[in-house]
Amino acid sequence: MLISLKNKILLIDDSPSEPLLLASAIDKSERNLVLESLSDSIYAVKELKRRSKEDQEALPNLILLDLNMPGYSGIEVLKIIRKDKHLKYTPVLIMTSSSLDKDLKDCLGAGANSVLVKPSSHKRYIEIVIMISDYWFGTVKQLDSGFF
Repeated sequence: MLISLKNKILLIDDSPSEPLLLASAIDKSERNLVLESLSDSIYAVKELKRRSKEDQEALPNLILLDLNMPGYSGIEVLKIIRKDKHLKYTPVLIMTSSSLDKDLKDCLGAGANSVLVKPSSHKRYIEIVIMISDYWFGTVKQLDSGFF
């Protein structure tokens, strides 16, 4: 299977199980995706800023971001991302277990492209990976990083 450099997903989530669940779902989905996971939101922001300045090729094409984390919250990370010229157009999907309308409003207001409720089963996780992959890497036209 040929790996496209255009299908890089960064997961920022403090849960130790989330990267394992996502990696397994990606594998089972048979989609051509490259997953990177960072569990510390403060480190993730520093690393994204470093890549934005020094290594744009290493920037993700899609960010999956947990809403509730120690350090920076998902909203805080999102606001930082939206201020960076190399990241501001990168799709960011908030993943949360919250179903509160206030959280949805806050996420969308801060610039999230979408808010997803974390799946409760592995089968549902695979379905979500397929939908995300087909939509964000198949249907939607994304800006080329050389645009900046």
